[in-house]
Amino acid sequence: MTARRRPEDDFQRKVLDLCKLLHLHTAHFRPAMTAAGRWITPVSGDGKGWPDLTIVGPGGVLFRELKSATGSHRPEQRQWAVWLAEAGQDVAVWKPRDWESGRIAAELDAIRRPAARMAVSGA
Repeated sequence: MTARRRPEDDFQRKVLDLCKLLHLHTAHFRPAMTAAGRWITPVSGDGKGWPDLTIVGPGGVLFRELKSATGSHRPEQRQWAVWLAEAGQDVAVWKPRDWESGRIAAELDAIRRPAARMAVSGA
């Protein structure tokens, strides 16, 4: 069986490439296709629905779900967005139109600059 590409794959690659260019740190947990042709991401705990990208820079952390132009959140993705927002985190959905408008570049640029210095506990 050959793996089919997901609609978000090229978009995601562009975002990850820009993050690397800007020296931002990223985490993405890559899904795998099952024999039945379904995409799954093996996780433990409450991990189902975790945002596609966690992006860290000196000025903050972004949690971003990437969707195709017509894509929408699944219920577990909506729940994580709520939990993260309630915890004061910067969580949002990016679509290809956000790349074209410059929104993604602007948000990434904003976390490239150091925020107020905080002590790192246990370091």
